[in-house]
Amino acid sequence: MARRLDVCDLANGTLTMKLVGENDFQVEACDAPVGQIIRRKRSFGRAVWFWSLSGPHIPETMNAAGSNAQTLDGAKQAVKRNFDDWLHSATGQPGNIPWDKSLPHR
Repeated sequence: MARRLDVCDLANGTLTMKLVGENDFQVEACDAPVGQIIRRKRSFGRAVWFWSLSGPHIPETMNAAGSNAQTLDGAKQAVKRNFDDWLHSATGQPGNIPWDKSLPHR
């Protein structure tokens, strides 16, 4: 069963990053995982920062959120922008937001 979070709590909260491995961050909102930012090496020694939103239920009308950025700051900005877009779509919806079923219940 999915954990459910209140949109108002999410709207009033802040996104935080928790280091979970070398160059691997879990992005959280209201102490719940929202997504991930991780640095990966590409060809010719180049590195990029992959980011994704994976916590909230993303309606079929929205594209899945995830891509890459050249810098950690760029990835942070992309996560924030996409989370805010998702949050805007969720605001005003009835009930609480279904969250990824792998989250612990509180």
